[in-house]
Amino acid sequence: MLNVPVFYATTEGHTRRIAETIAAVLRERGFASEALQLSSTLPSPDWSTIASAVVGGSLHAGRHQSAVRDFVKRELNRLNERPTAFFSVSLSAASRNENERAAARRIASAFLDAVHWWPGRVACIGGKLAYTQYGFFTRWMMRRIAAREGGPTDTSRDHDLTDWAAVRDFALGVADDASERVKTAAAS
Repeated sequence: MLNVPVFYATTEGHTRRIAETIAAVLRERGFASEALQLSSTLPSPDWSTIASAVVGGSLHAGRHQSAVRDFVKRELNRLNERPTAFFSVSLSAASRNENERAAARRIASAFLDAVHWWPGRVACIGGKLAYTQYGFFTRWMMRRIAAREGGPTDTSRDHDLTDWAAVRDFALGVADDASERVKTAAAS
């Protein structure tokens, strides 16, 4: 069984949930897949068994986690040799404002350009307003931003803004890309 790992970095934990959902869909489609949190202790994967790979991270102050950047730079040649996908999680991606959603897409694209990675699939996915995990100042600032955007302002709880159907569709596309690679390799 060929492997399609989902590598991710998270700050408040929501990107982990998205990565685990993607891995679950890939398993439903017959691939071995698990969500692997990027860290300095994660060893380099055994690329000989990997048909495709997914990498994701969340945006904070306009940047993805350094663990995502470091992993992509370290594994760039292997990533560019196979079908790959990238997902970027942010509140901007869930905005009702098209300019905010476009900004999220530009940041994801700029990240990929900066690291010279060319994944076949890229998704900008809405995240979570994690009010209960923020400190006072961040909670206050995020509430102001949410109010301006027409978003949820109840700071007594968190608000999931992820389009889970879109996450599933993204994962199904990744599975299709990996299946195509397997068919092409078998025909060679």
